[in-house]
Amino acid sequence: MKKSKALAALTQAALVLPGLATAAEIQTDYLFSHYQERDIRGSNLGGGSAERYEIQSHLFRVVSPYRDNTVGLNLTYESMSGASPWFIQPGADGKPMQVMSGASIREERVDIEGSLSRALLGGVAAVSLGYSTEDDYQAINGGVEFEIEQLETPITWSGGIGFSHDTLEPVQKTGITRIDEDNKNSVTLYGGAAIIIDAATVAQISVGYQHHDGFLTDPYKQAWFTNLANALPESRPDGRQAWTVSGKLRHHLGSPNAAVHVDYRFYRDDWEIESHTLELAWHQVLPQQWRLSPSLRWYSQSQAFFYAPYYNDFRADGFASSDYRLSPYGALSARVDVLKSIGALSLGGGVEYYEASDSYALKNVDVENPGLVEFLNFTVRLSYRF
Repeated sequence: MKKSKALAALTQAALVLPGLATAAEIQTDYLFSHYQERDIRGSNLGGGSAERYEIQSHLFRVVSPYRDNTVGLNLTYESMSGASPWFIQPGADGKPMQVMSGASIREERVDIEGSLSRALLGGVAAVSLGYSTEDDYQAINGGVEFEIEQLETPITWSGGIGFSHDTLEPVQKTGITRIDEDNKNSVTLYGGAAIIIDAATVAQISVGYQHHDGFLTDPYKQAWFTNLANALPESRPDGRQAWTVSGKLRHHLGSPNAAVHVDYRFYRDDWEIESHTLELAWHQVLPQQWRLSPSLRWYSQSQAFFYAPYYNDFRADGFASSDYRLSPYGALSARVDVLKSIGALSLGGGVEYYEASDSYALKNVDVENPGLVEFLNFTVRLSYRF
């Protein structure tokens, strides 16, 4: 995925937004996010700029009732600058060294998405349609979701399907062989059930499936071949299937007036990547309409079957990638959010620190990728209901 697309998902996840249920009031939200990656350490840098991505994002959202429906509109604007990992080459002692691109020019992205939900047949159904554009990337996406509550049982069923058609037109082509234009398509399915265990506890389990086909290679990355003493454009399979199973537990503690959130997610795809994600959060209600929410998240993944820091020779299948996102690694992140309610107005913000390292991985990592990310992300939120 493009770095900005990944940040968009992170940014929108930081908002506590209404789900499918219809609302009797108009809600407006604004979220500002400043994302800053730590520069590549000198001991890992094999060339190019050490300065990594800095991204500023603005998200505007409005949700309003309209007749028997609820309509929503999201508008996101991002600006991004910095260098990205290009390829990895062996150092004098064989240690992988990350070669970076030069500091990129300013890039911008605009994303707009609309949604419509309506109560139907004892539940709620929603449809959405969106469009995203940036310097070298356009995407059209849509989806349908539903939620059905069985009044005679403590179970709420949910599910959905989403589709995206992406067009890639690489820029900055000097010195690297790249495609002129290509496409990829993605389909996502999910289904789940939320169960009320008692008056203070709710559990949810869900399963998901993703199918991607088309151009899945990153046109801005290369792989180093020692037999050629040179780097060539990377190559990935033109299809990818993935499966997820996730569980969530929400429990309210009456005495401290707080809630504990526990989330777990297992992921596996046919590129042989397996990952585990575990997140723990504490939501504490404080006097004077304050809320404090610290959280801790752990992540670990295995590597893609065709990944290597660099290659001594060509693989028989022709695939090659040294992208750190396909490497084995683990990560820890800690986040603290604070929220203050003043009548219909809510003000809040948060800070998150993230570090990826082989030491956090579930299994032993033979060689750590030198391009792993470390970042700080600051958010400020303003919400008003009327």
